[in-house]
Amino acid sequence: MRASWFFLAGLTVVQGCSDFLLNATSQVVSARTMDFFVDLRTVVEIVPRDTLVQESIVKGCPDCADYAWRTKYGFVALNSFGYNVAADGLNEKGLSAATLFLPGSQYPTPDATDAKTRPMVTSLVTYILGNYANVEEVKAGLLHDIQVVEGDPGVQVIADQQAAVHEDSYPLHFPVHDAAGKSIVVEFLNGTVNVYDNPAGVLTNEPPFLEQLALVAAHDKAHGTLDKTFLGGYTPVERFQRLTFLNHHTDAKFIANTTYSTATPDQAAISQAVHLISTVRIPTAYVKDGEATEYTLVRDHQNRRLFFQSNENQVLRRVDLDKIDFKNSSNRRAINVTYGDWSVDVTDVLLHSTASTIDIPSRSTIERLIHANSQPAAAITGTVAASELHHASFWMGLGVGVGGSAIVAAFVAARVYGRKTHDYVRLP
Repeated sequence: MRASWFFLAGLTVVQGCSDFLLNATSQVVSARTMDFFVDLRTVVEIVPRDTLVQESIVKGCPDCADYAWRTKYGFVALNSFGYNVAADGLNEKGLSAATLFLPGSQYPTPDATDAKTRPMVTSLVTYILGNYANVEEVKAGLLHDIQVVEGDPGVQVIADQQAAVHEDSYPLHFPVHDAAGKSIVVEFLNGTVNVYDNPAGVLTNEPPFLEQLALVAAHDKAHGTLDKTFLGGYTPVERFQRLTFLNHHTDAKFIANTTYSTATPDQAAISQAVHLISTVRIPTAYVKDGEATEYTLVRDHQNRRLFFQSNENQVLRRVDLDKIDFKNSSNRRAINVTYGDWSVDVTDVLLHSTASTIDIPSRSTIERLIHANSQPAAAITGTVAASELHHASFWMGLGVGVGGSAIVAAFVAARVYGRKTHDYVRLP
């Protein structure tokens, strides 16, 4: 057991991903990180309807028969190593599926005698995206339509001949979210398929999902008094607890009528998802011995939009699935996940802007304006030289602004103090 634990701990250092469904009532948005030490050479690819998909070789079953199927739904996939095998994606119905590492996973034993009625599938994310419209269909399909089996890692020799490191296996579990806001987790433990509802919407890596929930409950019981000093590291448990805590409090609102809180509901939801997922991204190569968050995704399930960032390109890029004709097979096209400008040049906009601030008046003018505040407004106007009127207006406005700021500061302080008196709400 001790040796097994150290083996899993070693994998923890180099494998890690996080995924969550935003806890929001009006928008259905999810996000994930892809943290990995193997260069996945990821592309963002359109996979049209009726695309032929060949399933890969099955681990422990060299004589398993070929199996191919055609996509019922079109989708945009994050494909790796130049092959149509999705690690993540969003389909035209707003359903997403993703792969996350789960050391210790044990897939069902392939049953060749049942392969005609329940064919063997190794590329589960691709299959889910291409065949199902919602979570309920996925649940039924996993139980009755297919056998999910482990792919043979030997395929890496063909798919990734230049890689310095190859995996001995790909133990995975799968978060699935739909446009109605339903979320499940699919795991393979002790040779059986386990499908769990996931009302909190969060998933990272080991331990398995139910054990992660138990750890959250234990942390909640031990520190359930408005404790915000939640775990801040990058292990799977810390990331799971951090995302669960933050996602539980997404109903908190920024101060209204401010310049930083004017977004439309969909923009606000996407921005909030970016904020949350950023708390679990790898900030420096030092944290995980050179491993990177290769890419970050935000999925807008109702509006069918997929946003992505890459490790060295933090500009949020977008694919709008409603603009894609998935009936057209010629739309099978891909771009690198690193594609696009890594910054936005606004120099020309700045040079053509007609806006500007007002210069600060002289100290003597400011002093006169301050001392003149005790006079009636008409008297103040008469005592200020005509050349200084615009300064006076500015500083009078600023004075009002400062006063308003003081009121806001007092309001904020009251809110912060008031929060300390609220009863703690247990995490789900």
